[in-house]
Amino acid sequence: MADQILTITTAYAREQMARARAEGSTLTKVVKMAFGRGGVDAEGKPLPLDGTEQALKAELIQKDITNYEFIAPATIRYICSLAETELAGKTINELALVDSAGKLTAIRTMTNKIKDSDMEFIFEIDDIY
Repeated sequence: MADQILTITTAYAREQMARARAEGSTLTKVVKMAFGRGGVDAEGKPLPLDGTEQALKAELIQKDITNYEFIAPATIRYICSLAETELAGKTINELALVDSAGKLTAIRTMTNKIKDSDMEFIFEIDDIY
């Protein structure tokens, strides 16, 4: 059995891309990363996603994207950092990319990451087209 893909492009983002190709409409810019704590089941396993999500299950904070880079012709890596004191002691297990309209364009669940108060955490999400 193949491993579950835990990061997916949302239906909203896919529809926006299709309309842009067919109608020439504009795409919104990815501007934030959302962090949450509702992405695992009772056993700590990442919850499956279907791509229709437009909210994290338990959002903690949204932060501006720190940086991005093209790592392949059709793949952008978005990077966001949490300073030492941000979300200190909190468990993080879900992430999302948020566009300028406030909508989720990609979402990810993952195992629990407990944010230490004396360390900067850097999170990356690859947006693959």
